[in-house]
Amino acid sequence: MPLSVVEIVWFWEGLDGPVLVGWGNLTGEKPDLVAAAGQNLYLFNPSNAGYALTQTVKVRSEALSLAVGLSAAPPQFIVLGLEDRLVVYGLRQGVLTELWETEPEAGARFVDLNLADIDGDGRQEVIAAAAGRDALYIYRQVEGTAAAPQLEILAIRILPGPAQKVTTVPGPAGSLPLIIAAYKNDSTSGLLTLTYTERGLMEGPALESLPAQVTSMAAGDLRREPGEELAWGGADGSVRIMEVSQLATLLTTNNLGSSIPALIAGRLAGENTVTLVAGTPEGYLFGFPSPVESSSPDWAVRVARPVNSMSLSSEGLLGIGTADGGLQVWLLSGTVK
Repeated sequence: MPLSVVEIVWFWEGLDGPVLVGWGNLTGEKPDLVAAAGQNLYLFNPSNAGYALTQTVKVRSEALSLAVGLSAAPPQFIVLGLEDRLVVYGLRQGVLTELWETEPEAGARFVDLNLADIDGDGRQEVIAAAAGRDALYIYRQVEGTAAAPQLEILAIRILPGPAQKVTTVPGPAGSLPLIIAAYKNDSTSGLLTLTYTERGLMEGPALESLPAQVTSMAAGDLRREPGEELAWGGADGSVRIMEVSQLATLLTTNNLGSSIPALIAGRLAGENTVTLVAGTPEGYLFGFPSPVESSSPDWAVRVARPVNSMSLSSEGLLGIGTADGGLQVWLLSGTVK
């Protein structure tokens, strides 16, 4: 289905290097835009002109990964993955403040984060991919205060190679989510699946050698069959969709660019079904509305900047962080008029 609305709502330039982007309800009911670049964390609040930069915080070292959540209702919190630790930020008396940090793990390099309730306690855990330790670190929330969540180690899982990306897929009704981790394996990548149990992490299906290195991952209801699928973008410029019970490839897209650094699955503004969106270094977005049954995208949008990261707000707005210090918000829809 082609897009009926393609509109850049807002943009910002001049941030310090490749930009990580996320959305969260930190200040109210409407989503705030969060960005990290270099050693700076930025908070943009909704305004009449789009979004206004209200706070900038200096981070102790380069931000390698970003996630927003830890609470189902406002206020939510920001988690940054750094070289040797995770740091939680939130608002304290209206000021964006470092609230908590994990114990240092020298050389861990937390390059990707995923927030999900993997143990069924009703609270999100933080799953962190540590490239320097060839491992997943899983942190759970412990009794702190509503204004300052605290994290402690729940589990550490060693991987066969340097961790690259991590995501989660909801399990069948009544079961816990499946954790899917990508790790580097020489010139390609491998995939490992895990489920948290009372005895710890239980390994599921795994693949040691994929057709390309994994550069991005997402999960969503992308096919006609019930349940969610895994999508991963590769260094070869294609996206693969896999069913998760056996890690079988269901579809491989045409080449979309030199690589796929950003991939997201979610509902665009006004839409009732999920769309898979891939972003490329050449400055293009490619959309695959579900059910995804063609290797060619339904639509393409030129954003004219090298895409580094993407995040979809609860309102269906697409936030884009670019590799050259830019930040964009787009309204894309096939149904909104």
